[in-house]
Amino acid sequence: MKEPALYDRRPKSIMSPQRVLFIGGGSLGHIAPSLAIAQALKEIRSDADIHFVVGDRPNEADFVAQNGFAATPFCAPRLGWNFLWNFRQAVRRAHVLLEELQPRVIFDKGGFVGVPLCFAARKRGIPIVLHESDAVSGWANWLVGKWAQAVCLGFKGSLTGSKTIFTGNPIRSLVTTGSRQKGIALTGLSRMRPVLIVLGGSQGALALNKAIAANLTQLLEFCDVIHLTGEGKSTVAQNPPGYWQCPFAGEELPHLYAAADLALSRAGANTITELAAIGLPAILVPLEGVAHDHQRRNTEVAVESGGCVLLEQGRLSASLVSTVRHLIEAADSRRIMGNAIHSLHQPDAARQIAAVIVRQLA
Repeated sequence: MKEPALYDRRPKSIMSPQRVLFIGGGSLGHIAPSLAIAQALKEIRSDADIHFVVGDRPNEADFVAQNGFAATPFCAPRLGWNFLWNFRQAVRRAHVLLEELQPRVIFDKGGFVGVPLCFAARKRGIPIVLHESDAVSGWANWLVGKWAQAVCLGFKGSLTGSKTIFTGNPIRSLVTTGSRQKGIALTGLSRMRPVLIVLGGSQGALALNKAIAANLTQLLEFCDVIHLTGEGKSTVAQNPPGYWQCPFAGEELPHLYAAADLALSRAGANTITELAAIGLPAILVPLEGVAHDHQRRNTEVAVESGGCVLLEQGRLSASLVSTVRHLIEAADSRRIMGNAIHSLHQPDAARQIAAVIVRQLA
């Protein structure tokens, strides 16, 4: 498969000697934190030449471009019966891309997209900085961590060794700049009742969507609902009073967060970090059946902080309404939980990671 040629084709002799290649994809949860790090890096080193390599979903390169950086889509293999053959082909494409881009440093945000590129970078002697956002490391990050010169950790203890540095998980600064008034205006909600925001991650969560649809009438008896469904995953055909849905929120997301009093969410590291940054208490429903059960471990860390409660996916139908009602009606408990989850936030995470990258540029 031929990759779209979005990257710089200038002769190597005039390419920037300070180019940093940011790798991450498969979901916007890998890319959004990388943008925060890239912006922090530009503040520290204005001469840094930053280029992104992302997955092959069209929205990933578009999202990077909207934030002011160039991006090249890259087709990387997932585990399967033909993985070895596909991996060899991906490594060949990775060598071609690295030869043209000539990066000084690789920053890998984690996930399967980075493995062939980091494998090729290791062979070429290009230093690698890895960021592990989850509380437990998957196979891809465990492997890249062996090759990396430095490994930054979003949660303490996800990886161990002399190369590891606890930095926390970065977020884009705009996440904390939301206006409740603008969020209410966007959604048209009444502002007279507490608001539940439902988050399924960048691709949505069909299990959460079905549970909301099945229990919406009961939920609307005591709260309003903002629902980010994911593209093509809506399960509510009409919007009754007090309910507002959209498939994806970009620049509007901070305002939707600001309008909310409680979140019902999957447990991706990026989402938990955003909830922590704004101090929004949450009911977390970890995604089941994913590698190393990382969302469950993320949830356990968040629950230990006191800022979240765990709701098993298998108990959504039986416990959703009672769990939401209990927290919606307990304003004092929500306030305490909000302060507790905020303790997980590391406000300078992006700058710390950028500083690690700069040390590899030296």
